[in-house]
Amino acid sequence: MSLLEVLSKPFPLISAPLAGLSDLPFRLINRQFGCQYAFLEMIHARSLTYENIKTLDLLRTQESDTPLGLQLLGDEAPFLKLAIELLEKNKYKHDVLDFNAACPIKKITCKGEGAALLKNRRKLSSLIKVLVKNSKVPVTVKMRLGWDDTVKAVDIASSIQDAGAQVVFVHGRTKIQGYSGEVDYPAIRKIKKKLTIPIVASGNILDPFLAKKMFEQTGCDGILIARGGLGNPWIFKQISEFLSKEQLIPRPSVNEIAGIMKTHLNLYMGHYGPKRGLWNFRKFFVWYTRGMNNIKQLRCRVMRVSSEADMLLVIEDFKQTAAAAN
Repeated sequence: MSLLEVLSKPFPLISAPLAGLSDLPFRLINRQFGCQYAFLEMIHARSLTYENIKTLDLLRTQESDTPLGLQLLGDEAPFLKLAIELLEKNKYKHDVLDFNAACPIKKITCKGEGAALLKNRRKLSSLIKVLVKNSKVPVTVKMRLGWDDTVKAVDIASSIQDAGAQVVFVHGRTKIQGYSGEVDYPAIRKIKKKLTIPIVASGNILDPFLAKKMFEQTGCDGILIARGGLGNPWIFKQISEFLSKEQLIPRPSVNEIAGIMKTHLNLYMGHYGPKRGLWNFRKFFVWYTRGMNNIKQLRCRVMRVSSEADMLLVIEDFKQTAAAAN
């Protein structure tokens, strides 16, 4: 199933391309809970053309990891073209090629990449045209509402559509806002009314109520779930049931969360091996236990574990501690 097919269905739920997080284990655990479409981590075009080992590692996938999108970052047309050639030559699996014009991180924008391209609409359009001309799969673009205001948001989105993009992902904040402040639902709605291609909205989708608010107030064709899915993969099922059946599924029990953590840990160990698998799972233990009482000691302990057996013991102790506290 392609992204466009997913977006033709009611209430599409998509997992965002999160740098350092949206690896194969993360995508697989989200898919188990109803994620309908997922993206690989954001990939820098120049690093990809250099065939950097760490960058190529981000492209690892498997047969069940589908449908799948790939997002490129960059501001140099020759490297974007070379990146596409490498992807196609090596037959890396993805059914859309997304271009990042949204990342607000300083180390990205200071190079003229990510959200910095919102200040140069002509260059952004030219880069999108390069992608459209050279890519064999549909090109999509992720944008923010602007650099420091939303005055030109509709014009930016329109130029993206005119350049040949088939879907626009819109984060409902400006670059200056980063990930704080209010999401501007009316601004996203204006973009949706103006464009003829699908609009996928993101920003502050942390629970089923906020997901419903995004759909209702923007008229978007789908939503992109980012921070709301960290240590919370069941958010996809919760949102789906709430929107389609008006049923609010409660948070999983402590025992269920422990079981999900064990599954997630197993995916990490299988994907990265013992050392790196443990290292990468630690941050997810913190997210899985967010908002729970008397967990601070276990969070400190999890940062020192050195084996899978030790991690499993921490998860078992979590079950007892959380059950007693809650």
